[in-house]
Amino acid sequence: MIILLVIVIALIVLGIYLKKEYQIVREITIAQPKQEVFSYIKFLKNQNEYSYYNKKDPDNIKSYSGTDGEVGFTYTWKSKINSIGTGMQTISKIIEGEEIRCNIQFTKPLPLKSVASIKLTALNESETRVTWTFSSVYPFPLNIIIYFVDLEKLIGNDIASSLESLKENLER
Repeated sequence: MIILLVIVIALIVLGIYLKKEYQIVREITIAQPKQEVFSYIKFLKNQNEYSYYNKKDPDNIKSYSGTDGEVGFTYTWKSKINSIGTGMQTISKIIEGEEIRCNIQFTKPLPLKSVASIKLTALNESETRVTWTFSSVYPFPLNIIIYFVDLEKLIGNDIASSLESLKENLER
């Protein structure tokens, strides 16, 4: 009993000192003008064609609300695959030709709020750097569990896969 109590206290202390905020960034260069790339990514429904998660479960139940490509547009999903789960993504900010930012609210398998941002940088007239950033806060006690998971690799690989698909689609 004492050993169990020591373990619980150690985990609580660990959770207090572990970081709670994570940011994962991936980039890719696409051989298309910046405005062409932006005109494609600002529509969340296009994620069906390049998002790793949408491709992993094409049968997930989706619904949409609002005008796609505008602030306030919401996409909800419900998947039977636990790693995709259930949640909602809402366009929270658009800087025309530059950036789209979305608030993401996961409800299953764990309640979690995140922000995804896709920013564009013109390298020249026909090439664009796409920077995808995923930020999240993992409150106690979730930060203890996340400590033992390589989020950089896990989520980073999914974002990189999505970017590769985006590049493939836009360079056809």
